[in-house]
Amino acid sequence: MNVEMSIEQVAADQQLERDAPASTMPTMIEDETPYLRWFERVGLWVPSVLIALSSLIMVYAYLGTPVLDGNRGLTNLTESFGALERVALWQRALWWLPGSQDDGRFFELAPGVIAWSVRFSFVMMFVSQAWAFWLSRRGPARPLWQWLVGPVVAHVVMLLLVPTNADVFFYEMSGDLAANGINPYVSPLMAFPDNPLLAYNHWVEMTAVYGPVWTLANSAIMGIVGPDPVMATVVYKVLLGAVAMALAGLVYWFARTLTKSQPLAVGAAVLVAWQPNMIVESTGQAHNDPLMLLLSTGGIFLAVVGGTRAIRGGLVLITLSALVKYVTLPLLGLLGLVRLLDRRRDGGMRRVVGSWVLDGVAIVAVVAAAFAPFWAGFGTLTEMFLEPGRLYTNPLWFDPYLVLEWLFPNRVSRIFADVTRVGMQLVTVGIIIVVVIRFGQTMWNLGVRPTDAERRRNSVRPLLVGWAVILTALALLPVNSHPWYWTWPIVPIAMLVAFEAQSETSSATIKTGAPALPRWFWGYLVLTGVMSVAYHTRIVHL
Repeated sequence: MNVEMSIEQVAADQQLERDAPASTMPTMIEDETPYLRWFERVGLWVPSVLIALSSLIMVYAYLGTPVLDGNRGLTNLTESFGALERVALWQRALWWLPGSQDDGRFFELAPGVIAWSVRFSFVMMFVSQAWAFWLSRRGPARPLWQWLVGPVVAHVVMLLLVPTNADVFFYEMSGDLAANGINPYVSPLMAFPDNPLLAYNHWVEMTAVYGPVWTLANSAIMGIVGPDPVMATVVYKVLLGAVAMALAGLVYWFARTLTKSQPLAVGAAVLVAWQPNMIVESTGQAHNDPLMLLLSTGGIFLAVVGGTRAIRGGLVLITLSALVKYVTLPLLGLLGLVRLLDRRRDGGMRRVVGSWVLDGVAIVAVVAAAFAPFWAGFGTLTEMFLEPGRLYTNPLWFDPYLVLEWLFPNRVSRIFADVTRVGMQLVTVGIIIVVVIRFGQTMWNLGVRPTDAERRRNSVRPLLVGWAVILTALALLPVNSHPWYWTWPIVPIAMLVAFEAQSETSSATIKTGAPALPRWFWGYLVLTGVMSVAYHTRIVHL
């Protein structure tokens, strides 16, 4: 694959500006205020220390949960016996940490203190992300590793975070069952009361809800580690934290290849690596979303740098990501439609349709191979189809629901819940359909451009926009949404911001000291931060 040739085709009209050495690129606003100069003067070490300290505060806030007081405290920590068991497990495991007591518990904090400590931690982590990103676009050039020190230290600290969510224990137990020859898509967890992992699970009546690629990975991990809840959880934390950092590295490579700009590539990697939910939900809570994002991002990257010749490889990677979590299925449609760029080449639409058929064969082969060890009829997919309607957690809808429940009779809030549950699913599906149709129209129209280079160059931005809109809608709109879902949009948004920035004119860069950001960008970061704080700091009882 000739990557250099491909990228020159992608952005040939920007070549002179992108190839300008970093030293010739203005990085300072001529009329900066002393306030802005102070942020640049203190450098990167301050946000790096801030994100690490914020992580440590969160660790101790969670460890301070009183496990013998019932469900007094934050929802995720005390809402069930399983949640309290998870806290107690981690308190016992960290007996060596300052603050531990002789009886295996930790010092106890009031629910309000815990909530405000966690709120402060999240706010400071989002401030750190914004600060680091701002510096990446304005401050002096630094090697990538310096930008990753803060997130890496935060990940190490997050190894100590209480696994408040039961998902990692679901991974462990379903993987343990699979490693011992039991099909987790057929047998629910509660069928194995003697399993040492059962007590820490919440959805004990469920069979496996994740894709077979993830179940196979769970089986491999648990076959090596065994059903020790502490050891297994630490292993998942380490592996998924490493995957999150690998994702940031892939984003850097993608952006650097696409824009040929070190500062823009660093900025994209910073947005991903410093994203608080990416840190908390990978190493902190051991969710599998970074792996799904790594595979799907690799698929998009392959298609962009390799053109239509590499689309099938990109489709295979996205299929593998959907076999972790099926949220990336719509991306298969986007990549498939990129083939319309070739409709005026030799063979025309007959060639395009033939390629689609081979693409479908490749996708079906991957799906069949992944499901082969577990397939037990269409009932294998039952829990996956039920997942979107299982919970009502999105702060955008759940918090208004609580207000309605407080102000009006219960039937009002129930109607609101029913309407938003169905309505947001329909809106999300509608957005995806519109995006796919418009993207297809764009690819069809680009197919008449005279040169392959022009067709491909003009297809990149629509692909990035479609990618970003689809994952943002899936993450933020449905009522069953969680902070680990909110890691999904940051990758395409980081890529879109970098790509848009390299299209800025030289005069705009000189005037502002850095390429302009889309108007919605800071609003998106603030919204994600507010939703994260609201989700994580709900109190069951004071």
